[in-house]
Amino acid sequence: MIQASAPPRLVSACTAGLLLVGVTGTAHAWTQASLSLLKGWDYALGDQQRSIATYEVANGWEYGDNYFFFDYTNLEGDRDGKTLPNIYGEYAPRLSLGKITGSDLGAGPVSDVLIAGQLEMGENINRRLYGLGFDLDVPGMDYFQLNTYVRDDTDLPGNTWQVTLVWGSHFDLASTKWLFKGHFDYAGSEGHVGHNINSAPQLLLDVGDFWGASDRLYAGVEYQYWKNKYGIEGADEHNPQAMVTWKF
Repeated sequence: MIQASAPPRLVSACTAGLLLVGVTGTAHAWTQASLSLLKGWDYALGDQQRSIATYEVANGWEYGDNYFFFDYTNLEGDRDGKTLPNIYGEYAPRLSLGKITGSDLGAGPVSDVLIAGQLEMGENINRRLYGLGFDLDVPGMDYFQLNTYVRDDTDLPGNTWQVTLVWGSHFDLASTKWLFKGHFDYAGSEGHVGHNINSAPQLLLDVGDFWGASDRLYAGVEYQYWKNKYGIEGADEHNPQAMVTWKF
């Protein structure tokens, strides 16, 4: 169980992620931060009903991009007071080989090749991922990433692999504006932990656009699909979550 007090490595990662935005601020092309609230009722393990607050920061700078988030889960705890809030975070930096070398590495749908890494941190969670990322030009998408990793859980023997897709697209439907974004992870087995698939597509309505504040306040649904959750065979999750996001 991830306790309410954040582990030191997660606090350090939170601080590093926030500082990184400031350090790269002089050369970055864009920065986006958001705070989201989610509510789900059908989780595969632990409490079936949960509320989650998610803080995210993404930015692009002269030689790559960064993504950082942390989830604060079980905000209210459960009724008997035995379940405390959980904290989990990830930091995913990427360095563009094309921008660093000044070369055009595009070929077919691939627009850039990047060195990709990821840290996953929480109580009893300490993973390091490293590999190559690819930016892809996909029609209708604002961005589409394919990241391929060596995945190393420091608490398990050996290592394994992971493939991650990340996407986002703004689109109009009649007179309304929408955002479709999400991720898809497929990780191999490692030690006693089996392979698992984790995907969380989001479909969000631009609510702020109704009063002239477009791309600020969104509401909609995130669908959490997790096959073999935490690598546990047969622990499959199909969980729609109500979601509200404020971008700033």
